[in-house]
Amino acid sequence: MPRFFVEAKPQGRVFLGGEEGRHGAKALRLRPGEEVTLCDGCGQDYLCLVEEVQREGLWLDVQEAHPSLGEPRTQVTVCQCWPKGDKLETVTQKAVELGAAEIWPLFSSRCVARPDPQAAGKKAARLQKIAKEAAQQSGRGRVPQVLAPASLEEALRAAAAQGEILFCYEKGTGSLKEALAQCGERVFLFVGPEGGFAPEEAELAQALGGKLLSLGRRILRTETAPLAALSAIFYEKGDMEL
Repeated sequence: MPRFFVEAKPQGRVFLGGEEGRHGAKALRLRPGEEVTLCDGCGQDYLCLVEEVQREGLWLDVQEAHPSLGEPRTQVTVCQCWPKGDKLETVTQKAVELGAAEIWPLFSSRCVARPDPQAAGKKAARLQKIAKEAAQQSGRGRVPQVLAPASLEEALRAAAAQGEILFCYEKGTGSLKEALAQCGERVFLFVGPEGGFAPEEAELAQALGGKLLSLGRRILRTETAPLAALSAIFYEKGDMEL
């Protein structure tokens, strides 16, 4: 069923316009009588019937509301050190599909890609759009936020104050499974750039209470590691069950 995010809580008869309304009318070719779901972005879904199709959007009749079922209990912020090329787009899209609560682009000592503030701002806007599209496609009840780029140290200190730090480190020896058994439902997952984390960065993470974790005997690419770890986190926490 087509799914669209809206800013307000829809009631009665509503018009879905803008890019999403035109997409429903022209690309999806929705017709009167068909069902669509509107989501208020706060975890509530609204089942609607298409009443009328216009060039600029759809007139919908709101039938019922119910809590979204696509949000995991465990809130994971993916703290991804800035990789080369378009890998950050891949991480954002797939992490949102899997259930990430936030995407936080970071700069660490071994980051090769270091866009200037203007380029980083444009990239962040594109990533937010990708996050929204991925949330729609995967049935999420919220659009995960792409946070403003920050330094690794800044993110580590913020994470230490808010939840658990899971630090994916090539020389880490901790077990992800064992770490998750001791974690609450607020988790910050840190993944390094192509060159990994520097020893002093791992030491800072550990000093702040972070767990230095291995993801197994195989070396994963920077865009693969967060997705593998996210899948394991949600499986272990029971967020992949119906």
